[in-house]
Amino acid sequence: MFSKVRSFIKIRLDRIKMFGEFYNDYRHYKKWNYHNPKVKTRAAQESKILRQTHMIEKGMSLSKPRKGFGQAKIAELFEMLDGYLKLGFSPSAIPFQNAVIALNEYVIMQKNMGYENSELNEKLSNYQKYLEVNNSAGIIKDTKQNIEEQAHKEYPVFFNSRHSMRQFRPEKVKTEDIKAAVCLVQKAPTACNRQASRVYFYKDEKTNCALGELISGNTGFDGEVNNYLVITADVSAFYDSFERNQIYVEAGIFAMALVEAMHYYGIGSCVLQNGEYKKKNKKFKKICGNIPENERIILFAAVGYYKDEFTYAASMRKNIDDVLIISEN
Repeated sequence: MFSKVRSFIKIRLDRIKMFGEFYNDYRHYKKWNYHNPKVKTRAAQESKILRQTHMIEKGMSLSKPRKGFGQAKIAELFEMLDGYLKLGFSPSAIPFQNAVIALNEYVIMQKNMGYENSELNEKLSNYQKYLEVNNSAGIIKDTKQNIEEQAHKEYPVFFNSRHSMRQFRPEKVKTEDIKAAVCLVQKAPTACNRQASRVYFYKDEKTNCALGELISGNTGFDGEVNNYLVITADVSAFYDSFERNQIYVEAGIFAMALVEAMHYYGIGSCVLQNGEYKKKNKKFKKICGNIPENERIILFAAVGYYKDEFTYAASMRKNIDDVLIISEN
């Protein structure tokens, strides 16, 4: 009897602790997410710029970019760049440089398509003085042959040859190719060897079309995607509030290894985030039909075989000193 009471008390205390930890997460995220107007950190401003620029880059990396697309988003990006400078941050920072380069690429692409916007050009000319000579980014043309050759070279070449793909061949991905990649990925690091990640591969057109209509971030190229992968993590593989974020770490590592493995086997991919909304996740699970309640959808991946010729967005990466922090003490 005493042991049952002790067990009951322990469970109740654990749940109270869990509530406190999640509430603390809420307060921290509420305070520091960049939609909070009080957040003026460099990281927040640069993240806004990077995300907004990426919307333009995505539009340019499609098989058939739309003439004059993204005007409202570009106007918002200009406001972000101006705000960044007003806060005293350096225009030599990679996010700022990447934005200006991408906008220059946009103007050139649109001009070749027969579209020009004099107001945009005039506004953009104000930022040219900030450009640094050695920086480069934009849309890259490549071939399937070149990608496949690089994918089987030494690791640094292999790793740098993989890019987010938004152009795919029309045929569906073969099950044996996905299986080969997943078999390789099972060697990815996993918390205490619990192997909580799962991959769902749907072959039927109806399920993939329904997923494509609901997934965020695939606008403009969903018509070229025949297959989506759904990556999940099993919540029941973890315990206590101490591990409340482990499902994202576990599945994140797994997903990174998966897209690299698929690249090795000739499958292009584009990782697509899953917004954590309760109603939307219910819709996803209803579409899939076989993901149990104890598993959480972490992200999606649009997958397909490389075209003979294609383009992709090559965004700049932050300086190493902004990423690697070395402490001598």
